[in-house]
Amino acid sequence: MSLEFDIIFSPKAFKDLKKLDKPTQITIKEAVIKLKQFPPQADVLKLKGGQGNELRLRVGDWRVVFEYRFQEKEVYILTIKNRRDAYK
Repeated sequence: MSLEFDIIFSPKAFKDLKKLDKPTQITIKEAVIKLKQFPPQADVLKLKGGQGNELRLRVGDWRVVFEYRFQEKEVYILTIKNRRDAYK
């Protein structure tokens, strides 16, 4: 059985996304849509040492940090960063 979630972008993640070129934005949006189903059919790992239940989605050279909010049935996107900056 899979659950269906809504996708919510934090103001920071929305700003991160808007800074990117259009093709990269489209690629990331297509990857994020896969997170609507739980468990996700994507390259997702739990972050070690992260704040609570943070997960990361790998999209090429980009990392989408997010968390599932089960009570609200939401996928809350926290940040979108380039791989070289994501783990600093």
